[in-house]
Amino acid sequence: MVGYRMRILFIPASAPSHYFPMVPLIWAGRTEGHDVCVAAQPWGESVVVNSGVPMVTIARSFDMNAELVRHRDRGPVESEPGAPNPLFRTLVDAQVRFAVESAAEVVALARDWRPDLVVADPLVLAAPLAAAAAGAPLFHHLWGPDLLRASPWGYPGCGMSPDAWPDRLSELYARHGCSPRAENAVATVDPWLSRMGIVETPSRIPLRFVPYNGTGVLPPSVLAPSRRRRVLVTWGSMLTTRDGIGAFPVADVVKTLHAQDAEVVLALRSADRELLPDLPPGVTVVENVPLNAIVPRCDAVVHHGGAGSIMTAAYYGVPQLGIPASLDVRTCCRRLAETGAAVAVDNERATVDTLASAISTVLTDDRVARAAVALRGEVLAQPSPAEVVGRMAAYLP
Repeated sequence: MVGYRMRILFIPASAPSHYFPMVPLIWAGRTEGHDVCVAAQPWGESVVVNSGVPMVTIARSFDMNAELVRHRDRGPVESEPGAPNPLFRTLVDAQVRFAVESAAEVVALARDWRPDLVVADPLVLAAPLAAAAAGAPLFHHLWGPDLLRASPWGYPGCGMSPDAWPDRLSELYARHGCSPRAENAVATVDPWLSRMGIVETPSRIPLRFVPYNGTGVLPPSVLAPSRRRRVLVTWGSMLTTRDGIGAFPVADVVKTLHAQDAEVVLALRSADRELLPDLPPGVTVVENVPLNAIVPRCDAVVHHGGAGSIMTAAYYGVPQLGIPASLDVRTCCRRLAETGAAVAVDNERATVDTLASAISTVLTDDRVARAAVALRGEVLAQPSPAEVVGRMAAYLP
């Protein structure tokens, strides 16, 4: 297939943080001369377009963030023994609704544009319908560890028996003449390091993680070297939407870093600025600045445990402190900490004393620094995005 010009359709889940890991592969596809298109919700009209990629808008009326906020505001609900926990049940229900809302649009796009390959977040349950409509192989693209496959309750298309699929989803597939399968994808592109994995992923294609955290105007101060140890503090884009700012101890982290004479750079979304407590003098607050522009000049990164934050710091060989507040990011932080390149402190146990000890370790322990450098070497040893595009082309009929 050397010299063959492919069309590749990418379908991310309903969040920029799930699109960002796809961007290096998208750019590689375009660099190799292939045509690329992204199907995304309205958030993509800024995020996707700003990454230099054309897109088609789908599911305008469906608001995934609203679904997450409604779940958060309802508070915890007890589940029956052996049944999916409420958060996971809400996730599956919301993704089924997203599939119903987007199915007709992605199928029409696939029939009209005729992609040779479809690459989708495994959360996107309408993607197999698009692939079937185009007669194209479907690839899953992970954003972190394979949490859906590791779930004890299963997830459609990621190992779950079709007999266990939600009725509404099975009916949707039947209307589009597509058979439910235990495995929707022919292979899974995975930028998460296998050493930090939690489950074996069938037909896994490893991909070198290349940081892309969006675009923005950079303040010169974050590029200049610091006379003190510089620490980046961030909590990602989804935490405040899903869990609220209370899920990350911003005030205690900043206070502890200030007491240890560190230069603090606080990176956040403009929408979160008003949620911040009063900050000590000397803290630099940057809004909407991509992490990959800041991390290389930092001595440590303190974050909420999101996969994007973890892998960005790992790419640059920077020691990390993860402060997770939910099961998914606890899993990420635990696997990261096992490499020795980070310390993990659960949010529920994040007292001033435990934070002070953890911050001191990531800033001063040579073993952590060496492990962080070794982890960077593992990231760089993975196949490049261009190599992975070539491997995917081998699946063409």
